[in-house]
Amino acid sequence: MTAQCAISDRRLTIDDLPESLPAVIETTPYDQHVPAMLGGDPVTLPPQMPAGLAPRSVQEVAAALAAERRQRASQTSRRTPEAAGADGSVIDKAACARLLGFLAQVPDQRDRRGVRYPLPYLLALPIVAMTAHEVQLAGIGEWVADAPEDLLLALGAPLDDAGVARRPDVKAITEALAEHADGYDRALCAWTGALARDQHQHRHRHARGPLLPRLHIDGKSQKGAAPRGGSAPMLLAARRDDGTVAAQRPVATDKTNEITVFAPLLDQLGDAELAGTVVTADQLHTQRGHATYLHRRDAFYVFTVGGNQKRLFAALDALPWRQIAVEHATVDRGHGRIEIRTIRTLPVTERIAGLFPHAAQAFLLERYIYTTDGTPVGAVAVLGITSLTADQADGAAILAYVRGHWSIESLHWLRDRVLGEDDSRQKRAIRAMAALRNLVIGVLHLRGITRISRQLRACGRDPYRRPLILLGLMT
Repeated sequence: MTAQCAISDRRLTIDDLPESLPAVIETTPYDQHVPAMLGGDPVTLPPQMPAGLAPRSVQEVAAALAAERRQRASQTSRRTPEAAGADGSVIDKAACARLLGFLAQVPDQRDRRGVRYPLPYLLALPIVAMTAHEVQLAGIGEWVADAPEDLLLALGAPLDDAGVARRPDVKAITEALAEHADGYDRALCAWTGALARDQHQHRHRHARGPLLPRLHIDGKSQKGAAPRGGSAPMLLAARRDDGTVAAQRPVATDKTNEITVFAPLLDQLGDAELAGTVVTADQLHTQRGHATYLHRRDAFYVFTVGGNQKRLFAALDALPWRQIAVEHATVDRGHGRIEIRTIRTLPVTERIAGLFPHAAQAFLLERYIYTTDGTPVGAVAVLGITSLTADQADGAAILAYVRGHWSIESLHWLRDRVLGEDDSRQKRAIRAMAALRNLVIGVLHLRGITRISRQLRACGRDPYRRPLILLGLMT
């Protein structure tokens, strides 16, 4: 986000087997000797095969082999989904069924001929694998190959003729993700939202305090997936203030930009989910059409204003800010610096109201940065506008809404650096993999985990237990 505004005469910047098979029995004498060079006494083979060794029918052989496999499988240490581990952990069948229920809502685009695996099963496996810090498709395939059978069964694995859970390879998983990206993304957002509601109810947090629920919107390009000579694919995401992603939508950068995707992105949310929510976005989305759309959906906006709205910017900059006292200020110390943020608010003038629909308040946010010894390092000023009235949000609340928008930047950083999105050269299943990364980060935030890299490394060391606990699939 970049903004420039003049304050005190200076400019500041922010950055199947067949039924039978032919069997041929050789009955002619076979008297070749075993060569002496192989050791032992020469041996003459019998003229024909002993009757007790005559081959059985194909059906009898197959049935015998299947019976042996079933017996061997029943004698292994395979646990049932109800069985507890050494530490008392138990796979929660109800929670697994709930997840599969969300994934069952994804329309199956596959040809019914040749389908070996249920679609929800194929889509559930990468969720746990990604939480186990397998951030690439090859690693997800290896995780599935080594996964305990009780886990596969709990996630809906079909059985083979021997009664053993089938394991899909990485090709089958990749194709499922690539062909069902849109429905998969929506299903993961819906499941994460359900987890968030469960979390809030568990903590008895029926009230959110003085702030309204927030939704932060921002786009992110996926550099590693860019074709040679082409632009990187981009996804526009809406992140809740609890760290979970509510919706995500691709942006066709060769035809359009983020602006045209704003409304279709929020169309994915029901009225009950969007009404009463404060939406923040960068300056690109400070658009009159967006403001009208949000008002129609009973939502509010907090936008910063820059060069894409020149007349509005000039009208805001002309307000008598220096004659208005600072309404609220915050002081933060860390990372070797001290940051002071101040905010002033004013009701909009008739001119501003005519330039931007449903505007109620204007604000000036200033940030001053010092070293720990008090030496000034830099200063930034941002002008903005909101549809929240003074009764709905004072200066402190508006400042919190603006600062909260930067949380979506942390989502992008985590996807890139911790979950390896920019390092990935995978050209298929791009959106599905991004949705998985969003889910993992959102779940960790819901669990109150702030040291995300450390937690994911721990999950990698215990890949078939810790991820299940985090996802609520094991008690």
